[in-house]
Amino acid sequence: MTGKQQRLVDESENGILLIPEGLRVFAGAKAVMTAGQAGIFHKLLDKDAFGTEFFTNAPCLAYVLRGQETFFDADGAKTVVASGDTLLLPRHHHMVSDFRAEKGPLEAWLFFFSDAVIDEFLKATSLASVPASKSRTALFEGSASLRAYIDALPKVYGTVQSPPALVKAKLLEVLFLLHMHDRKRQLQSFLANENAGRSRRNIKQLMRVYALADLSIADYATLSGRSVSSFQRDFKREFGEAPSVWLRRAKLEHAHEMVINSRVSISEIAHAAGYADTSHFIKAYKSCFQQTPKQLRQSLA
Repeated sequence: MTGKQQRLVDESENGILLIPEGLRVFAGAKAVMTAGQAGIFHKLLDKDAFGTEFFTNAPCLAYVLRGQETFFDADGAKTVVASGDTLLLPRHHHMVSDFRAEKGPLEAWLFFFSDAVIDEFLKATSLASVPASKSRTALFEGSASLRAYIDALPKVYGTVQSPPALVKAKLLEVLFLLHMHDRKRQLQSFLANENAGRSRRNIKQLMRVYALADLSIADYATLSGRSVSSFQRDFKREFGEAPSVWLRRAKLEHAHEMVINSRVSISEIAHAAGYADTSHFIKAYKSCFQQTPKQLRQSLA
């Protein structure tokens, strides 16, 4: 296992998962066909999975074949996806999912769309001029044609190496099937917004939301729509320092608030701040605030 794969595993165990990248090493998930960020994954869970936090790096369609999965967005809004239903998730979206295994396993298929796939679909359906509303999740009821498409995937493509052209064709096919039953025109609005919203994200807004997340610099760059070098350059222009320095201080400042305002143990605060070694955390904390967490708490007692 590579260092990057190990980090993705660690993140998934801590409840943070970048998708589609992290699905390649996520327990219960299997890549059926992929081409860059575009691809189709199969997911099967037979144990409870609560509070799985994830970020989408590409527009995603989730089809639940068996079971039921509950999603919560950043505002706490709840979406329940039952067997046969489909949920569309925009890129750069933050959600938390819950699954309870008492009534059986959860089986789902996840589809991730590249810009090229979306462009071709919009062009073929003449939807590029559709007004784009705010991109948000969209829930679709099941259809017999979509279910037949899903059932055929493991039988036909489960053991073959699919070329990029085939991956693109299968992703276009699922979009057309969804479009045929889209009476509310949710898909049109969703994809039009995705098509219009590809520009780089505002770094200050991004960091305001994700500063405390357990993400690498490369992850932040991806979420911002930049290469690592462009992200580091633009970040330094905005904040006047390197992202690693800014992030370290932001997490220490959050830890400082926890020391003052909570009874959480120092080791737990260290872990929350991204330090595996509590002694290293205490040393960094003292360097920043001129006293150890214990000394501060004693002075406040």
